[in-house]
Amino acid sequence: MTKPDDSDWLIDHDYCGRILCGSYSLELKQRVAECVNQFRSLDHKNNPAIPYISAWSRNDSAIWYEYVGSRLPVLLSCHPRDTAARFTDSIVKRSIYVSNDNIEKNIKQKTIQGRKLSEKRLMLRRESEDNGFVEAVYKMRLDDGTKLWLKDQAATESFSNDNIYLSLGGLTCISMEMKAAEERQKNEKKIKTDRDRLAMLLEKQAKEIWRSQLEIIYRLTKATEFRDKQAGSHLTKMSHYCNIVARAVNMEEEKRILFFHAAPMHDVGKIGISDTILQKKGPLTAAEFSIMKDHAIIGAKLLSGNSSELMSMAKSIALTHHEKWDGSGYPHGLEHEDIPLTGRIAAICDVFDALTSERPYKKAWSNEEAINELQKKRGSHFAPELVDIFVKNIDKIENVQKNLRPASLPFPDEPQ
Repeated sequence: MTKPDDSDWLIDHDYCGRILCGSYSLELKQRVAECVNQFRSLDHKNNPAIPYISAWSRNDSAIWYEYVGSRLPVLLSCHPRDTAARFTDSIVKRSIYVSNDNIEKNIKQKTIQGRKLSEKRLMLRRESEDNGFVEAVYKMRLDDGTKLWLKDQAATESFSNDNIYLSLGGLTCISMEMKAAEERQKNEKKIKTDRDRLAMLLEKQAKEIWRSQLEIIYRLTKATEFRDKQAGSHLTKMSHYCNIVARAVNMEEEKRILFFHAAPMHDVGKIGISDTILQKKGPLTAAEFSIMKDHAIIGAKLLSGNSSELMSMAKSIALTHHEKWDGSGYPHGLEHEDIPLTGRIAAICDVFDALTSERPYKKAWSNEEAINELQKKRGSHFAPELVDIFVKNIDKIENVQKNLRPASLPFPDEPQ
């Protein structure tokens, strides 16, 4: 190419533009000529970037190359003059990476699919014109099906007298890195899919195990009912009373639900007590009561050998619901906080329902009489603060008494 002030422009074989041949200002032509000469010197195999000069007019939707390094037309299998059109047709997607800070994990990818680029072209040009630069990654698909990624980095210059913009930049092949990134994303997606599928399977299995455990409780509870005809109503109400108190003490929800389902098992050990004692219509003798007390140990043994939280809690309740706050209870004479919270709550609910229910050996007490008995034994038999909470929630307790049907087992997954 001759000097820019020559009146006759010499267009070399690698010039593919229109500015040097057109009716444009000398300023613009000089700038293009200067850049072409500079970019020619950068067009060699040791330079990872393919240099280019593209141009567009505000009044024209077309974009063209004033100059493009020799490797790009070879990649696209086209003449330099057709490079811009072939490049556009080969785009699968255009991506930019945006971050409001310098933290890598906060980088977001914004992608425009190749088929949508034509309708976004004016917007992208305005961004380039306003920002003064372009930085994007293009995923390309060549005629032979080869995938190619090119990173575009360019500065934008404007020439208002000619209404022309120049983009001076380079295209760097980053296919190896992007293929690795896509493969990593593909693997991560597969891992996530497999993890989600496994989580769903585990959740399904957990639900099946949970329902199986509830079924075991239901069957054992029914067995207790067969031995003690009054047990059905008592066991059902016990669960709901315990749930009311557990809510009032802000027991953790998961534990409260376990408590609700485990509570009916508190008297399961009575399966091991003879009918002579269970069905006796009068008071028990000291020897008979000693045998009756064994039901706490029997129940714990029946419920042992299973590591589930539900069965472990049921075992604990069966073992401790006859312990007393002052240590005078059975079977181990535990006192105060040594008695598990669930055992302390179950003790109050068990006694209250036993007092207010008719038995072969006694008539049902009124709620007022039963509450008086709880308060009388507050601090001796029962934990003081739990008695107060029970009394404070007596309206809810009475609502259960009025509305709950005795044969409501098996229970729902979650209490109301």
